[in-house]
Amino acid sequence: MITQNFVDACFLLIFNKNTKVRRNNTLYRDIKSIIDFYKKTEKINIPISIKNKVDCLSKVCDMRLKDKHIDNILDSLAFSEKFKPIIDFIQTKMSEEVKDDVLESHINQIRLRKKLNTMLENYDKIKGFVEVVSDASFDSIDDVILDYEQIVRESYLGLMDASRSTALEASKSLDLTKDSYEDALSKALEKYERKNTTPTGYPIFDNDIFNGGFEPSRLYIFGGGSGSGKSTLMLNFIANCAKNRLIPERDKEKKIENVFIYVTLENSVDETLMRLYQILFNKTIKDAINDIVKLGKEYVEKIIKEKFLESKSTLILKYYPGMSISTVDLSMVLDDAVLEYGKESIKGLFVDYLDLLKTDMKYDLYRLELGFITLSLKSLAVHYRIPIISATQLNKSAYRTPDAKSLNLDQISESAKKIEHSDCICLLIKDGTIEDKVYVKVGKNRSGKSDQSLEFKTQFKYFKFLTGMKVTNPDKQDNSGIDTFNDSNKKIGFGGMGPI
Repeated sequence: MITQNFVDACFLLIFNKNTKVRRNNTLYRDIKSIIDFYKKTEKINIPISIKNKVDCLSKVCDMRLKDKHIDNILDSLAFSEKFKPIIDFIQTKMSEEVKDDVLESHINQIRLRKKLNTMLENYDKIKGFVEVVSDASFDSIDDVILDYEQIVRESYLGLMDASRSTALEASKSLDLTKDSYEDALSKALEKYERKNTTPTGYPIFDNDIFNGGFEPSRLYIFGGGSGSGKSTLMLNFIANCAKNRLIPERDKEKKIENVFIYVTLENSVDETLMRLYQILFNKTIKDAINDIVKLGKEYVEKIIKEKFLESKSTLILKYYPGMSISTVDLSMVLDDAVLEYGKESIKGLFVDYLDLLKTDMKYDLYRLELGFITLSLKSLAVHYRIPIISATQLNKSAYRTPDAKSLNLDQISESAKKIEHSDCICLLIKDGTIEDKVYVKVGKNRSGKSDQSLEFKTQFKYFKFLTGMKVTNPDKQDNSGIDTFNDSNKKIGFGGMGPI
């Protein structure tokens, strides 16, 4: 419902001259959208006593969006008998003494209202659902549950879209000589400050390709053919953090600070757990089974837990059958983790893999569905301010690719929208003759180097990516074609921890 206090705060925001608070078209659009939302709902949500003032506020926003100056707006309103009584009220708001932090709180309140309205775009469906449940006029419980799930998904999609739009709008406009840089610089620190990144554990990525690791609010996609190591590499990123980020003894009693979420739609939880154990402790599958049988399940559980607790980290593993969940379900998984550990503790969501997610909206073409899924993953990253790392398939031509130089973005299967909506895309392919070598091409990278050719030494019997090095001359796969870029990248073992 639109209240008197809300309307008065909006007039104060628009007209007050005693403030340096930045006001742009985003603010006017948000106010306008809130008013329009309540005007179109069946229930009367605008009290009669303030209806004229609300109409005036809507008209003022229209004129501000057309770049009309405040003085011209007042002059225009003064000629209207309808809005003439409001002119005196507006003039009091123009000269009212008010602190900037009060106006900032009003702006935040407007953003919250807009989010709520976006979530309730399906208001009529929600209202109809409540009525059907109240009078028990539904056909079956199955129908009720399906209807409710669809309503929740639509509301979540609206929330994610609103969050993404807010983040984009906040960084969309800046007059370098008139505006404050506060918001833009704060967002830059939030994204790019090294302490806010999630390290991959590989110096070639952290020090040379990326800005210290995976950045918040970004979507990273690793594409590869079947068996190229996509899932393995993502698990190695998580294992590196557990193994490398050691905490001083005096701090070990503190709560979990690094929460990683791994959602797999391909391998079951037990398969993923076994791979992780192999990665952490250099075990073949035969060794891992022997440990479980001879040392006991409790021992294996104990040492895995200790490894993560040493870095105040944890990993949440979730398995769902392919095509059974959407990005909305992923948001619910994230919400559960936030409730348990706190929002600042979530360091990354890993999704294996995006082609196996389903959409909450139907499209005629599969490539459009994949584009929607990719955009939704990006929206999730922005909404939760975390990096999201996922995998995708490459088309058949990737299997005929001899080296990193020959990999290209055209090999991303099905949808160019995957490329458009992602912040970084790396392509993987195994060497056709050398068992323990994987080529990686950094095809797109919005925050770091792109068009980079890498090669990784691997040990797939342990499900491990060992060292990564830049290939400066991929046509010659020898020592002369490898750029170590610094001494720390020479002979680095697992995740940069030293020789194996």
